[in-house]
Amino acid sequence: MGKSNNFSDVEAHLIDERSWVGSKDQARNITRDDLFQTTELMFLAHLCTIDDTDRQLKVNKLGRIHHRLLYIAVKKPGKTVGEVLSLLRVTNQNIHRPLGELVDLGYVEQKTSAKDRRKRELHATKLGEEVFEDLMKLQFGRYRKVYKEVGKDSIREFWRVLWHIMDEADRDWLLQDLKEL
Repeated sequence: MGKSNNFSDVEAHLIDERSWVGSKDQARNITRDDLFQTTELMFLAHLCTIDDTDRQLKVNKLGRIHHRLLYIAVKKPGKTVGEVLSLLRVTNQNIHRPLGELVDLGYVEQKTSAKDRRKRELHATKLGEEVFEDLMKLQFGRYRKVYKEVGKDSIREFWRVLWHIMDEADRDWLLQDLKEL
């Protein structure tokens, strides 16, 4: 019998459904193997998702840091370089060259902040938005397949898990734009 790629065929080997009924008291039933399984699933899912983008980045002669910077410039326009450094947990030295390349390619603009003229804000150009959309196509295709396979309710529960994996500062960063409305 060949190996199956269908999660429902292998889930009995991964999850003891009795220990995942949703009660917080059930957390005591989580084993070390459960934690390793979660780590392995997250790791491999991340690799697959990143591989999709890496192929397109290579075509554009860009790297992952370029993608992260472009993501922020497109999805969170107006974030300062300092805010980006904090989110990505890197130094200015780590992003100086890739950010300069994105500016030189015409994908990102750095504008002086209206609130504090000492700060630079990142904004994607029209071309940068187009490149970003090309980079996301493969990932979005993968996510669409997942939506069809597991349904929107399961996706929302997965979002809930991801939300609680993130540090509070990262959750605040995501919510910041909503607070400003």
